[in-house]
Amino acid sequence: AGAVGSAVGQIGKIKGCKVVGCAGSDDKVKYLKDIGFDEVFNYKTAGSLEEGLKKAAPEGYDCFFDNVGGEFCSTAMFQMREFGRIAVCGAISLYNDTEPQKGPYFLFPMIQKQLRMEGFIVWRWNDRRLEALTQLMNWVKEGKLKYREHVTQGFENMPEAFMGMLKGQNTGKAVVKI
Repeated sequence: AGAVGSAVGQIGKIKGCKVVGCAGSDDKVKYLKDIGFDEVFNYKTAGSLEEGLKKAAPEGYDCFFDNVGGEFCSTAMFQMREFGRIAVCGAISLYNDTEPQKGPYFLFPMIQKQLRMEGFIVWRWNDRRLEALTQLMNWVKEGKLKYREHVTQGFENMPEAFMGMLKGQNTGKAVVKI
């Protein structure tokens, strides 16, 4: 239930998609339900990631927005439907690794299901920044796009706030107020 995933899910709903989300606490699960996600599960209390994903969408997934990486991405890959699309913008589960993770490998489902996976970084779309900000602000004003900020007071607390964000201790956008 970070800033990016919660915004992406809401945009999916605005565009008419069924949206499934997952979070690491019951409070975050409730938040995602409150902002309109169709199905949400707590990946820490679900029997397994595979079980949580299958229960939320037994028919599988046409689109997957990945900003977690690692085991979650590998598991989700096997839940994709034929010709599915995967957008990759982050890999927070890997950021603190001291050695690169190995496997499981998901090339077989990519080939078998003819999936398309593409990484992106936001500045690739810098020429459309004003268009995006205008649309996002309109959705906020219309009440279609909601957000939450987790504010930490004081510059001296920045390292603690950053580590908390990497550990998933925030809901929404992590902000340090100076």
